[in-house]
Amino acid sequence: MPPRQPRLTYVLTVSLLGSLLCATACQRGEIRETAEGPTIEQLVEFYSPESIEILQFTKPKSFDDDAIPDGIGVSLRPKDCGGDTVKAYGEFMFELYAYRSASGQRRGQLLQSWSQPVVDLDDQKQFWDHVTTTYEFQLSWEGSPIPPQRKYILAVSFQAPGGKRLFDEYEFEFRVHRSEILKALSESGS
Repeated sequence: MPPRQPRLTYVLTVSLLGSLLCATACQRGEIRETAEGPTIEQLVEFYSPESIEILQFTKPKSFDDDAIPDGIGVSLRPKDCGGDTVKAYGEFMFELYAYRSASGQRRGQLLQSWSQPVVDLDDQKQFWDHVTTTYEFQLSWEGSPIPPQRKYILAVSFQAPGGKRLFDEYEFEFRVHRSEILKALSESGS
């Protein structure tokens, strides 16, 4: 039979290790800063938007299934510092300008502006498109619609709480064919 002292030491050592493992396992879900991995600030910086991009799908659209545009459908993609798509929490600001030809400053008169906070899970569900991994916003005309057959500039900025302001700008033409409008008007009157 072994002496009692080494056996007692063995039992105490195993108990101590088990307690440490249990305490470590109970702290799951907590992000701890360690010398081996990134800090919380580094993780936030890496997974936060570093740039925004207005996609070419942005254009005047009908939001009620007829041919007459009700506003601008905006497709927007935030990217992290690695250039990958990432979700954003903060406020998007949209400004629509008339296009000024033959000028160093292409932005003409400010025509309309919109602001859209994306600050909680409900906002994410409303605006985030899982298939395209983009934000989709419907900016309805306020007052009268913008005149067709012209060029416009859409400027978008994004501000995250405590983050730097991000910008992008997109030029587009609003082309409407008279036949499409006449057809839409005749169908809505039927």
